[in-house]
Amino acid sequence: MTDTNPVFRPPKSRRLVSAWMLRENADHALARAKQFEDIFDQVIFMCHHAHLDGSLPTEWPAADRKELAAKFRDMGVSTLNDYSGSTETFVELSRSPNTMQTLIANMAAECEETGADGVDIDIEHLPPENRFAFTDFIAQLSEALHAEGKMLSICTNAPSRSSRRDGGIGFLELPTLAHYVDHLRPMNYDLFGPWTPEVVGPTSTTPWAKERMAYLAGEVPKHKLVMGLPTYSLDFDLIEPKNSRQVYDYQWIDERAKESTIRRSWISHWDVSVARYTDADGHIHLLYVTDAKSTRSHLETADLLDLAGVCFWVLRGDDPKIWETVREHFGRS
Repeated sequence: MTDTNPVFRPPKSRRLVSAWMLRENADHALARAKQFEDIFDQVIFMCHHAHLDGSLPTEWPAADRKELAAKFRDMGVSTLNDYSGSTETFVELSRSPNTMQTLIANMAAECEETGADGVDIDIEHLPPENRFAFTDFIAQLSEALHAEGKMLSICTNAPSRSSRRDGGIGFLELPTLAHYVDHLRPMNYDLFGPWTPEVVGPTSTTPWAKERMAYLAGEVPKHKLVMGLPTYSLDFDLIEPKNSRQVYDYQWIDERAKESTIRRSWISHWDVSVARYTDADGHIHLLYVTDAKSTRSHLETADLLDLAGVCFWVLRGDDPKIWETVREHFGRS
């Protein structure tokens, strides 16, 4: 057990502040955490998919994560290893209790090896019939990690009353899962995206996220809810929709906003900024911007519902003004 585990100590600010990170952005993530060392509580290493034989991904070597975790720990920042998995892999693993036990043991062992404070599970698209198998997996992993003083969190969708009514429970039995995990991280982004370019809009809006978090706050303990938020924006090419994309570059966004005939405008009923520009090929774009102002609205939701904290996707091209807003809003002084 380390002295950075947020299960056993209060956050640096009024609420837990955390973010996911990718291997290729390690230097940037370290620099950003150092810049905002006074508010950063936790970063999560995205380690990729577990394997059918119960072995763990090797794309991000454990030795590299150990070195990185030590640097974060010197700043008082906790680290987690995040493991994902395809539907096919999980279904096969669930059919072999011995292999599942191997996977769980490997996850717990790699926490010790890397100096991480625990595990974050990001399995998002299982069919409903795998609900019991997934809950059983989380229960067993929780027992293994908690025995070593480690924590467990899971990424989840952000359901609403209407989505539960129309789509059913799905594979995530959140009230039951909340019994086993330390944090639930509902992802309040990807409302719109380049995968459906014929329908344009922001990756997140305050009313949409607030409705979902309020629903969850009535289903699970609030002190386990960490609100997943975006740092990225969406750029829609209205002439060639296939060119639409997620944008992880706040400086590029600032330049496009300067070119915009409407500058960076505010959509008040969504609490989102938008810009309109024309590219070199004469294509008109709508750029829905995640920025400090839209983030502040989400932070107000976290306060309103008294949630444990927030977790941002992702430390990559993120606007420092977002973190300045987090510092200002959640600061204890």
